[in-house]
Amino acid sequence: MRQFEVVVENRVGALADVCEVLAKAKLQLRGVSTELKDGIGIIRVITDDDELTRNALQNANLDFSEYEIVKVKLRDKTDEMSRLTRALANLNVDVEGVFLMDRKDGISELAFKVNDLKKAKSILD
Repeated sequence: MRQFEVVVENRVGALADVCEVLAKAKLQLRGVSTELKDGIGIIRVITDDDELTRNALQNANLDFSEYEIVKVKLRDKTDEMSRLTRALANLNVDVEGVFLMDRKDGISELAFKVNDLKKAKSILD
């Protein structure tokens, strides 16, 4: 599973434009976030089909990067996230981003973007 980061001009409708590109490709959004950095918009998306997402963004001539992410399921307990992130920190794994993908029946599904996939997968998988 991959996270796509689309760089856009900071303007009204930029998010709508990206969402329309994905919708036209019949992609289902699993996660989305936005950030404004130095006057540039960054739209992060996770969809149900990495290859189709890549093709749709390329065909729309959008500027984007992509990263492998790791999914993990956590019980909805107050200390689960702190224990997991401390374990990652103890392995010197930098968490660069987190998406809440789903929450159901006391379980949260999260997607982590990290600087060292191999180390992170050793405790996240």
